[in-house]
Amino acid sequence: MSETVTRPGVVVDCMVFVQAAANEKSPAARIFDLLDEGKITLYVSKLILAEVRHVLNRPEVRASLKRLTDVAIEALFERLEQNATLIKQVPTRFIYPRDPKDEPYINLAVEMKADYLVSRDNDLLDLMKWKREEGREFQKRFRFLKIVTPESFLAVMESEEI
Repeated sequence: MSETVTRPGVVVDCMVFVQAAANEKSPAARIFDLLDEGKITLYVSKLILAEVRHVLNRPEVRASLKRLTDVAIEALFERLEQNATLIKQVPTRFIYPRDPKDEPYINLAVEMKADYLVSRDNDLLDLMKWKREEGREFQKRFRFLKIVTPESFLAVMESEEI
């Protein structure tokens, strides 16, 4: 009997891309190693890729992250082009007044029924707090989606490899 292994579907927010490009030893970078190893399906959209490229090229970001070079940025985008799944049309399924800039990430994760949205953004992570009304509503609506930090995501991935 053959066993089908399903790769978890993942969306990462902008700062995870930035951290991965700036530090190849970071937990964020390890997520992209999992992508290269075929252990996850990473979803991206044109809108998200444009934001990531814009943020990575901001002078203040480049000045504060000395290891963030043109080579590192292009290497990240090359990896994404080769291994990520580009979704061209992402409908709006969730409106987030608290932080509208997070909506493209949430909507992509919802559209693709991703298992995880990986972030360090408290506006996103708070959607997993049952004590908050917005968290309860979000979790009732999108039971399949977990919003976690890079470290939590890697811990889950490591525990499933046993």
